[in-house]
Amino acid sequence: MSKRHPLNAEGKFWIDQDVCLACSTCFDVDAPQNIKYDIETNTSFVFKQPENDEELGNLRMAIDACCVEAIIED
Repeated sequence: MSKRHPLNAEGKFWIDQDVCLACSTCFDVDAPQNIKYDIETNTSFVFKQPENDEELGNLRMAIDACCVEAIIED
C-alpha cells in the first residue's frame, strides 16, 4: 500500500515515502522547484504542485528518472 508523505502538497503529484530512497535525483537535478528532501523521514516530498508547463515537464522527467518509481502522478 502506498503511503503519501505528510508534507506533500495537495494535488496530483506526490511521493510514496515507503518507496523513496532519497537518491536526490528528483530534488537536486530534475525538479528542485517542486520537490524537497525531508531529513526526518529520509525521503523526498512534493512541496509545490506544478504551476506552469516547465515545472510540469520537470516533474514528469523526475518520474521517469526515479529508480524506484516513488513519484506518483494521479
